[in-house]
Amino acid sequence: MSVILIKNNKGGVGKSWITLQLAHGLQHVTNKKVLIVTSDNQNNILEYAGMEKTVSNSGLEKWIKTGTGDLIRLRENLFFIPLKTSHLNLQSKERLERLFEAFKEEYEYILIDSTPVVGIDKYFVQLSDKVVVPGFADKVTINSITSLLEGVEIRKVKSVIINKWTKTAKEKEYYNGLKEVLEPFEIHLTAPISQSATIGKLIDDGKTIWESNSKKIKTIQEIFVTVIEKIL
Repeated sequence: MSVILIKNNKGGVGKSWITLQLAHGLQHVTNKKVLIVTSDNQNNILEYAGMEKTVSNSGLEKWIKTGTGDLIRLRENLFFIPLKTSHLNLQSKERLERLFEAFKEEYEYILIDSTPVVGIDKYFVQLSDKVVVPGFADKVTINSITSLLEGVEIRKVKSVIINKWTKTAKEKEYYNGLKEVLEPFEIHLTAPISQSATIGKLIDDGKTIWESNSKKIKTIQEIFVTVIEKIL
């Protein structure tokens, strides 16, 4: 069993979309039960999976309080626990730890779609076995990743995924700079995922990359496979 944190201290990098692709990919490759937990009350994963975005008051908050709550089936053997509020009141770290121990009995992989604005995020860092960092090839992302590496156990960080690539000379410069930062730690840096109308159509259709036969999407599938190999 593994708890995998998808984290970047910068918003808007496609973190929730990447979390869903990784989770569905893990389920696809291993045929094991996978759970996604979010600390982002926008719950964009539901929309990306083609589901209604309506969330009751029985999300992660209730799970922490009572040990049960909403559990949304996204795909076969792929489940999601939403979050209702942006002000999550964690009454005890021990209660969260017990909840995750119970999840580990049920699921082979638990992915956390993490947001730094919720106080529970620091506990998610501690609970995770592995960390995947999504970002852009830009100065802000490099600084954010450098800062994140200082706050997370380096051995946990398995991969950095570069998203929404537009192939500019500046992006290439920052990508190469990021490669130099990560190389001493032996952290896997993916080939960049290009900004694409094909991805936009998948999102509009509520499909993951694993539900497409497009040749353009096959390249992206191959990128995610390299990350999944690092997780496994």
